[in-house]
Amino acid sequence: MLTFAVLGEVRAWRGDHPLDLGPKQRRAVLAALLLRCGRSATVRDLVADVWGEQATASAVGALRNHVLHLRKVLEPERAAGSPPTVLVGFDGGYALRLPPGAVDTELADRYAAEAERAADAEQARERLQAALVLWAGPPLAGIPGPFAERLRVQLSERRLSLLERRLETDLRLGRFAAAIGELHPLSSEHPLREKIRELLMTALYHAGRQAEALEVYADTRRTLIDSLGIEPGPLLTDLHERILRADLAPVRSPVAVAEPVSRVAQLPADIADFTGREEQVRRLTERLTDATGAVAVCAIAGMGGVGKSTLAVHVAHRVREHFRDGQLHTDLHGAAQPGDILGDFLRALGVPEGKIAATPDQRAAQFRSLLDGRRVLVLLDNARDADQVIPLIPGTAGSAVLITSRAAMPELAGASSVRLDEMSEAEALALLGGVVGAERVAAEPDSAEAVVRSCGRLPLAVRIIGARLATRPRWSIASIAERLADEQQRLAVLRTGDLAVGAVFRVDYDQLEPAQAEAVRMLSVPEVEDLSLPGAAAVLDMSRDEAELLCETLVDLSLLDAPAPGRYTYHDLLRLFARELMDPADEPAALRRLLEFYLATMKNVVAVSNPGTRLPEHLSRTRVQGLSFSDGVGAQGWLNAERPNLVRLFGQIARRSAARDSPGVCAELALCADLAWAMAELIDGGPNAQELSRALEELLEAALRAGDRGLECRVRVALGSVLTYSLARMRIGRDHQRIALSLGSDDPGDARLTAFAAQLLAGSTRQGHESAASLAHVERAMRIARRVGDPAIECAALVHAAKTLSDAGRYLESAERARAGWELAEQIGNLALAGMALHEQGAALAFLGEFERGAELCARAVESAHRSGSQLRVGFALARHAQVCLLVGALDRAESIAAEAVDTVTRAAGPLHRARIMLLHATVLGALGRTEDEQRVLRATAEIVSELEDTHLVHERVDAELEAPVVAILHARLAGAAEAAR
Repeated sequence: MLTFAVLGEVRAWRGDHPLDLGPKQRRAVLAALLLRCGRSATVRDLVADVWGEQATASAVGALRNHVLHLRKVLEPERAAGSPPTVLVGFDGGYALRLPPGAVDTELADRYAAEAERAADAEQARERLQAALVLWAGPPLAGIPGPFAERLRVQLSERRLSLLERRLETDLRLGRFAAAIGELHPLSSEHPLREKIRELLMTALYHAGRQAEALEVYADTRRTLIDSLGIEPGPLLTDLHERILRADLAPVRSPVAVAEPVSRVAQLPADIADFTGREEQVRRLTERLTDATGAVAVCAIAGMGGVGKSTLAVHVAHRVREHFRDGQLHTDLHGAAQPGDILGDFLRALGVPEGKIAATPDQRAAQFRSLLDGRRVLVLLDNARDADQVIPLIPGTAGSAVLITSRAAMPELAGASSVRLDEMSEAEALALLGGVVGAERVAAEPDSAEAVVRSCGRLPLAVRIIGARLATRPRWSIASIAERLADEQQRLAVLRTGDLAVGAVFRVDYDQLEPAQAEAVRMLSVPEVEDLSLPGAAAVLDMSRDEAELLCETLVDLSLLDAPAPGRYTYHDLLRLFARELMDPADEPAALRRLLEFYLATMKNVVAVSNPGTRLPEHLSRTRVQGLSFSDGVGAQGWLNAERPNLVRLFGQIARRSAARDSPGVCAELALCADLAWAMAELIDGGPNAQELSRALEELLEAALRAGDRGLECRVRVALGSVLTYSLARMRIGRDHQRIALSLGSDDPGDARLTAFAAQLLAGSTRQGHESAASLAHVERAMRIARRVGDPAIECAALVHAAKTLSDAGRYLESAERARAGWELAEQIGNLALAGMALHEQGAALAFLGEFERGAELCARAVESAHRSGSQLRVGFALARHAQVCLLVGALDRAESIAAEAVDTVTRAAGPLHRARIMLLHATVLGALGRTEDEQRVLRATAEIVSELEDTHLVHERVDAELEAPVVAILHARLAGAAEAAR
């Protein structure tokens, strides 16, 4: 067993064997954790404890190094890779998990509490002396840092208080001479401590030395007047007067303070319409009534208004009969002092006022003694933190504690934690029906669903709306749903009587430290679903380590949620509350920092995913570096995760620009236009293509309002790319690309954009044998690309040329262009373009009859596409491979590859690409004789095609994309699909 000492030098033992704890700074880290009694400490706390204001940038690294060495010492036999069980880590900090009594301070507290409960003075003295001998010198001897300095004072004071209690007990036992021998030097060492002088005077008087006792008083009075300018306190003055009158009563042995426990029943009334939470009720009930082991402690955490107190009271009533000796309840209000609550509990349990101990520690010991062998449920509502509740926890099995708190409490060792989130939609509707009547909800189901969604499925919000509707029977649910739909007034609507969602949030907010409060406001500025840690750091304008500590603290306080590691979000109503607190003047800077972070990272994504491109040189300069990536897979993964945020930000900035008085909006628009351009160059609108196109349309309107042709050109190119390649809106997509071409200038950045627009038009104007327009755009793109020195554009143009020539049946020329594109892609290290060139070369060779060579190149293309990280490119390569396998006659192979291509493109692209590849899959199924499956896929394809704009162009495009050698096979099926769609 591990044991530790801090009452002297900081030491540790495993059994009887002392451990080498290393240098003083490492011991300081250990001491800071030991003296938190199992509670966790953040990295920031520990750095402040050990290094203080002298902390440098290397302090965090030094701390982690000390933790690593301490773990090796404390758990030398722990297997590599297995989690530590003694010095454990939490998000942003560390804690020690030790059994009770492992630290000498805990033993001292235990002995002091046993002395409090002792049956006689002799036993009390023995326990107090046992506590005192644990001090082996100055506490934390030689340990550096502010924490050690503070704790040295506290531990020295604790020893002095124990010594005073032991000397007072000596007097009760009549050991006056021995006490005088200790008290004389103590009074000289602590001349201003009146308690010591009081004990010395009492001892001298009872030893028959009245004159010396009076002289001690006179000396004390002189010292206090000379040093502090004050008279002795009333206790010492009264003692002096009684000695003068010689009527000081003889000392008596203490009487045990234990009193019979009164049965108490303090629980609030249960909730009549309690709804849902079945799983949480079951878990809490089982844990609280588990008779084995130590005290059962359950902690319910969650944001304000989520129903923690309601759940706790309901569960407490479910289990109350199990606790035959009563139930205690208090609302801690987040600020109540444990000592005051203990006083209330002791009174409720029948302890007379005069018998209630004086100090919080003594009251905690008295409370634990009273509940020993009893079964009492303690319900602690609205706790602030673990420090507030630990003194209120009984010490022996049989009793149980149920806690509610906004904050998570990992420091409560052995506690069962329940994180309470918002209700499910079904639970929220049931709650609304329970308040207003199920028949009203059933009569307006759509409006009821809209109400609970606007309430964020937060029980308090649903209950408030229900109460308003219940007292207004003539109101329709639709009327309140319409008012809630307006985010500007939603929190104002969520109020009835003394209940208000905003007021509940305000209680939490007002308890925050300034940095936490600022973070709550700032992180609400971007109108995004969630933020990554680097994104949050950009908004907060701090390092990622600092941002992580701050965000994790807010998660622990239930003001933020962490839906995944390193991502943070708000509950919808909390976000509205935070935005109401935000100073509008601070919003532009926060948005610019986030957009700059995204653009800096996007430059790195483009550089890794599209080697050879010069695009980053033509984008706005940023003051941050952004994230870096080792390969295209990581880069594309980041883009896929962040694309929804980028879409939302485009819309937010566009709407801000509509308000003429919004400061800084032109800079924000420029950053968004650059981001849109960079995303378009990756030719991957993703599964969010519809939302992206709408956001880009809003951005285009903003650019037109601003009268900035450069912004307009960039946004049109991006919008045209999404409309054409992802959404099959062919005509309007080409229109945007052509307008962008007409807006170009001789500026290098504009020329580079023009080259890209021409490259896009090379693809969007491709229509079977009509190849002239497409090839003209290819030549223009290549000419400009060579002029601006961008081999990636040139390479992409070569691939487009190969595709156009293949559609036109010019397979030999297609293979030559594809070969040239592959060689250039290999030269610049561009895996995505190399894959595209390979599958176009493979298809052309297959159409020329070189089936095996064509299939081999297509297989290599799939591998290259996978390595590039682009799922869209993987889907394209798989489709070409399946097509070549179809031509070869490897039908089973073609079918499995085509099915994989459909799955891949469904995850990565819009309806046009999905429909095209589904039609190929249907063709393979038909060739296999799987008519039923073929018809099923054709019907699904027809449904997609019928919903697309420019249907005629789409049909032509689908024909051409499947290549001339197999198009005759497909015409009949395509016509059938179109007929089914009609």
